[in-house]
Amino acid sequence: MKQLRFVATALAAVIVAAPFAHAQSISALVGGYVPGSSVSQVTSGAQTVAESRQGTLSLGANIDFGLLRGSFAYASGTTIQNANRQDIGKGNLLGAAADLVIRPIPRILVQPYLLAGAGEKFIKYDQNASLINGTNTTRQFALHGGLGADVMLGPIGVAAELTDFVSKDAASKWNQHDAFLMVGLKLGM
Repeated sequence: MKQLRFVATALAAVIVAAPFAHAQSISALVGGYVPGSSVSQVTSGAQTVAESRQGTLSLGANIDFGLLRGSFAYASGTTIQNANRQDIGKGNLLGAAADLVIRPIPRILVQPYLLAGAGEKFIKYDQNASLINGTNTTRQFALHGGLGADVMLGPIGVAAELTDFVSKDAASKWNQHDAFLMVGLKLGM
């Protein structure tokens, strides 16, 4: 319940601040989804997606308010694993988070940034391909973090990022990773 309050408060802060902050940019992203049980699995999976373009297609969108950002990532047709890392079916995953954006150095053509925030993962899956058992849905609180860089040429730019939604596994340890490696178009407002 505390986690839900935190997420609700963070999202309410973004919604309340939006009219006053005016969105600085909006990004539309496409890339690959990488599940894992450790940072090393995510790193090797992201490298495989980047090199061979194998993996689950993912779509994303970001609304940047300067220091705050709303992040959304979606993967469809992926193998969903439970908290014990067992395959439980094919399905979709949607991650939504409110993030703090840290820009450690000033923009010199390229602007690197770090993300830290929290949100939720919404998972919908079928336990078998025939859909006889019906569709299952779950929601999980998740920490969200990542790194990226963008290049802006006037009001239009390109962004690339690796972000990770980390949630608790069956042992209540923060070991369930759902990472997204994406690139896309960034439009300044």
